[in-house]
Amino acid sequence: MKKVKLLSLCLLFLVVFCSSRAFAIDLYGFGSYWDQNDTDGTWGGGIGLSLPLFTEHLRLDGRAYLFEDNNIGNDGDLSITPFDLGLQVHILPSATVDPYILGGVSYIYVDSDWFEVDSTVSGYVGLGLDVNLGIPLVKLFGEAIYRAAELDRKFGEDIDAGGFTGNVGLKLHF
Repeated sequence: MKKVKLLSLCLLFLVVFCSSRAFAIDLYGFGSYWDQNDTDGTWGGGIGLSLPLFTEHLRLDGRAYLFEDNNIGNDGDLSITPFDLGLQVHILPSATVDPYILGGVSYIYVDSDWFEVDSTVSGYVGLGLDVNLGIPLVKLFGEAIYRAAELDRKFGEDIDAGGFTGNVGLKLHF
């Protein structure tokens, strides 16, 4: 039974990776700034992977961020790690400049040494722009994303971590 599952998974990957150039995957890394409502804005970074779904205009997108030292005043600092899973809808996927819309769900892992706070599930929506630099396999991208996030604090008021995020980075498109 394990061999059948492994063979099926291998065939699925072959179908995905052996399709036309329009159905290429994107691996990317980026710098990010998150301007949260109840905490000070913070700098972070992340990595991501997007895969085509049915057409070159629709992509499945997964990414992970890391934001450390989110200052909440006298209450200390938070480390926030969102894990996103969503869709990108590309308007002009073959053009030099390709605008897109993105949205999805996030699992936000939160850690603090000062107080107890729960991780949560939230959502995000945004706009992005891919720019072909004329270098094979490399694209520049930028995104503006709004993330809704309410963090449940065990003792005290909840933390509204929602706000706008800006991402800038490079995609390897192959």
